[in-house]
Amino acid sequence: MAEKSVSSLSEENVVKKVAELMETLDEIKKYNILEKYLKKFTIIVITSIAICIAVNLTISFFGLLNAYNELDRFFLNFPIVLIPSVGVLAGILFVRSKMKKVKTGEWKKELSKGFPSALKLLSEIDWDNSFDVVSSGRVGYVLYGLVKGAAYGFIFFFIIGFVLNLITYLTLHRTGALGYASFHFSFLSIIVYLRYDLSKRFNEIRAIDKLQCELRRLNDELRSAEL
Repeated sequence: MAEKSVSSLSEENVVKKVAELMETLDEIKKYNILEKYLKKFTIIVITSIAICIAVNLTISFFGLLNAYNELDRFFLNFPIVLIPSVGVLAGILFVRSKMKKVKTGEWKKELSKGFPSALKLLSEIDWDNSFDVVSSGRVGYVLYGLVKGAAYGFIFFFIIGFVLNLITYLTLHRTGALGYASFHFSFLSIIVYLRYDLSKRFNEIRAIDKLQCELRRLNDELRSAEL
């Protein structure tokens, strides 16, 4: 009876799909870490951006670079972008360090025994809980992408501004000739980045949902066949 219920899937495919699901659930554990530490990640990023703005305003208000010519001021101002860059990098490394501590792959030894072990793992899954875990994990996964994207946009603003000003200085012998062009280019860049990043994340989430539903249906069929 059980063999008949899985006729549409070979034993090898069942083992493969169970492995995919277990790997996915391991990844979801990491997503939940993202949600748990998202606030700290956001604080790190916002603090670094605030420091960057404060330093820039302090330099402008007190005229600390007035003694230098226009080109020197331009190059001396650019290292300010390192502040939010370091903040974003520190935030990412902080989150990744927490994610690495998550225990994963504990199921691999059991699944290596083949099809019977795959069915055993399926029967032991708490499907309602796994759906709840996926739902909460996807929130952290998407929000993490949004915060990281916004931080990248802020950094892009400075980098693109530097490149544009360098080009205008070399061609027109002046800086600031393109006005707010760096803002528009950085805004466009972040839109493109977020569209790609969020599209990728949502596609991964949809694939997870599809895999869960498929294996839950298989598990239900197997249980029905055993009755």
